Amino acid sequence: MSDIRYSLEKYKGRSTRYHCPQCHQRTFTRYVDNHTNKHLSDYTGRCNRVEKCGYHFTPKMYFVKNGYKLDDFPISTPKSKPIIKPPSCIDKRLMQASLSNYHQNNFAVGLSKYFPKLMVLEVLQRYFVGTAKGNNTIFWQVNRLGQVRTGKVMLYNSKTLKRVGYINWVHHITKQKDFNLKQVFFGAHLLIDKTIPVAIAEGEKNAIFGALYYPQYNWIAVGSIEMLNVQKLNTLKGYQVTLFPDKGKAFDKWSKIATSACFDVHVNTVLENTDLNEGDDIADLVISIKTKQYLTGPEALIDKFKRNNKYLGVLIEKFDLIISL
Repeated sequence: MSDIRYSLEKYKGRSTRYHCPQCHQRTFTRYVDNHTNKHLSDYTGRCNRVEKCGYHFTPKMYFVKNGYKLDDFPISTPKSKPIIKPPSCIDKRLMQASLSNYHQNNFAVGLSKYFPKLMVLEVLQRYFVGTAKGNNTIFWQVNRLGQVRTGKVMLYNSKTLKRVGYINWVHHITKQKDFNLKQVFFGAHLLIDKTIPVAIAEGEKNAIFGALYYPQYNWIAVGSIEMLNVQKLNTLKGYQVTLFPDKGKAFDKWSKIATSACFDVHVNTVLENTDLNEGDDIADLVISIKTKQYLTGPEALIDKFKRNNKYLGVLIEKFDLIISL
């Protein structure tokens, strides 16, 4: 039995996520009593939209609200010796089989609108980004020993490159029994050469955009704003590390973590100095840059001509014409 009396409910599919009392999105994780396996209340929990909502009602707040004294908090029980269980891994062949069919991967299709297809293909395969059924994307987590810890499965809108629906995991989809999940950085398998600077992004999508636009770094991702802490950061001592937090609250939070690390960690300020919205990220920055370049370049004018004359595109493709403006 866990020595932690109350904890956030572990993700076991959509049924374990609820409507947030504040923003009303189905992104709410409720607290569970680990002794009874029951929820405290329908409002005690944390919204996963940390920046855009930030709702967090803790068990302590629940007991105070309901008239308990501080000394009455049954938050924890006496500690017992922990049973150390090794991390579970997934068959590497499953990952390798997914590293194809990018024409059926919405994320890959969307990336190809901003970067050359061959460049996109190289980066996706180098970072072990796979394709799943239903045009889904798999961000595999592989450690430096080449062991596959799990894969994060998400669906993207190919036009906007925004996530659609809910996050799933390969070990849930494949119904791995007694799976002991120990996550690693997305992109951890690239951390072999310590002379290559490391860039840390929040989400996996941002790491891929970063790798395409700022290739001088080995990009890794932690998964979300809350997933980075001093302990994780200190495991990268010996590397030249730069944090690329999302704009706003994440920048402030990660800056404090950086100052607490046992080595010098730089925090990039590019996003903070833009007119992007609160919570926008590296992907939003790169897309805005690429969009401006497109609108001010010859491609936008050529596309306009193509829309006005359906035969122009066929003519350009057939005779391999080069348009000079």
